Amino acid sequence: MATIPLRSQANRQESGRQGMTMPEAAGLLSREERFMGTVAAMNTLLIEKRIYTQEEFDAIFCDWAAAQVEKPKAQRTGSRSKIRPFSGRAKTR
Repeated sequence: MATIPLRSQANRQESGRQGMTMPEAAGLLSREERFMGTVAAMNTLLIEKRIYTQEEFDAIFCDWAAAQVEKPKAQRTGSRSKIRPFSGRAKTR
């Protein structure tokens, strides 16, 4: 799986969105979209800074995915129970 490359710094400045602040951008997105954006930005930065290559990222991601699919669905990262959704309240004894 390849990550979606973000535009280069030069392209970002030409896009007309350089005036958008982080709070404004975050306010436009859902919690999941903010997380996905954070991951995309971090991976793009790490690849652009040559910390790792796209191929190295893809290999690590595929290894992680293979480990996840070997687990029962209930034990997989991000899996939520449809029966008892999180209510936000602590249980009392």
